[in-house]
Amino acid sequence: MTSPHAGASRIPVLAAASFATATQSFVFAGLLAEMAADLTVPVAQAGQLATAFALAFGLSAPFVAALLGRRERRATMVGALLVLAALNLLIVIVSSFPALLGLRAAAGIAAAGVIPAASAAAFALAPPERRGRAVAMVIGGTTTAFLLGIPLGSVVGQVFGWRGCFAFAGCTAVAAAIAIRLLVPRVPGDAGGAHGRAAALRIPGVAGMLALNFTTFTAVFAISAYIGPVTNRISGLAGGGVGVMQALIGVASLAGLPVGAALADRGARAAVLLPIGVLAANLLQAGLLTGVADGTGMGLPLQAAAVLLSAGCLFALATVVAARLGMLAPEARALVMACNGSSIFLGQAGGAALGGLGIALLGLPGAGLVGALAAIPALLLTRDLTR
Repeated sequence: MTSPHAGASRIPVLAAASFATATQSFVFAGLLAEMAADLTVPVAQAGQLATAFALAFGLSAPFVAALLGRRERRATMVGALLVLAALNLLIVIVSSFPALLGLRAAAGIAAAGVIPAASAAAFALAPPERRGRAVAMVIGGTTTAFLLGIPLGSVVGQVFGWRGCFAFAGCTAVAAAIAIRLLVPRVPGDAGGAHGRAAALRIPGVAGMLALNFTTFTAVFAISAYIGPVTNRISGLAGGGVGVMQALIGVASLAGLPVGAALADRGARAAVLLPIGVLAANLLQAGLLTGVADGTGMGLPLQAAAVLLSAGCLFALATVVAARLGMLAPEARALVMACNGSSIFLGQAGGAALGGLGIALLGLPGAGLVGALAAIPALLLTRDLTR
């Protein structure tokens, strides 16, 4: 075992774990149409491979953490990453859609063993005054996956076919496992028993932090899940233009991480303003979708500003929440980080569902309106940040 904080210089390596895991989630998105045609299923049905991964992660993470919470962190991460790699190899060679769906769900469960352990390890390795920055590094691996890992997977898929995407994802998992095994010191697991770790969820503030993360991700993904049609309606852009808007989300996410880290390390009171940014961004996009800026030439820059604001605030707040959870439940960090991951993945799924409902009822502006409504509970839940 390492002495406290002796391995702080190795914390950036932990970002490889979240990078590899996040790459798995949407690595095939750029080849979805080709994949659906090859499997002879509708595109919408093929898209459920992403849903299977996200829901499996979100629903299983607390149970996986309860099962593995006392295990040494490095061994947990390496083992789970190698399982992910093996599952991707199986995906490469199977042809049945139900089998693919099952393998993707299994991959989501394996991923639930990686990110919580990486976050808990980062928290344990960092000195107290830099724990916010440590957690931000781990989250940064996720945002980098959307900027680099997933686009690279699409390039590989265009050259070798959609199965190449999953081969690439498997390779990232193996590379991350090797890097962590060689460069990250051993980090002990949670000391408490299962009952004590479960009791951590009853610590004042923990449930509120999880609810805050869930509602904020729901609010943002109610509209960002439909970035293609939203961008097309506001500015008329499609294809590459939508890709640029997606890239802005990634850039803003990366920019939000150091802001959140600074807030977490210096005191989180100012973080209560972050959900206000999400609310304002969603209201602005709802207005743009009603046509208020049509013909003015301001639609595109205003949407870009809204996207930058919402994504930046979201990931700044996610960093604050993760650091706060680690401080509130030091004896059960793996469990609370797993529940934190669940709140993020379930918030993404819930936001997409809520946005779809808003669009069905009110057209595209409905996505922005329901996203704004979802941000209101987040404003109320920020009271736990000031305690």
